[in-house]
Amino acid sequence: MAKKEKPKATNIRAKKVAKALMENNGTSVSKAMREAGYSKNYSKNPQTLTKSKTFQDWVEYYLPDELVAEKHNALLNKKDPLGEIDTQAVKSGVDMAYKIKGKYAPEQIEHKITAVEIIRYG
Repeated sequence: MAKKEKPKATNIRAKKVAKALMENNGTSVSKAMREAGYSKNYSKNPQTLTKSKTFQDWVEYYLPDELVAEKHNALLNKKDPLGEIDTQAVKSGVDMAYKIKGKYAPEQIEHKITAVEIIRYG
């Protein structure tokens, strides 16, 4: 698999955040933003950065879709030490595939009212 061409955008901080997230699994976006030099206020709303085209280009550069698909396929076909299919890995892989493809229905929350109290002011 050929390495993706570097994004033309030169937002160095966005590049640092994307790289930090790919290298340090578990680092929060907000923490990576602060370490890259973004203000505390800006880093409180990481979606402002993560939805930007520049950031998305850097994420694609460091984590190309082809690599994700390759690893996802390996997860779906993972076997345990006895050669049996690893059902937990497959379950996680299928769940991930549905999420990536947007196949899950939007979450619905049922609200149930069990009692109504009438208060009179007067």
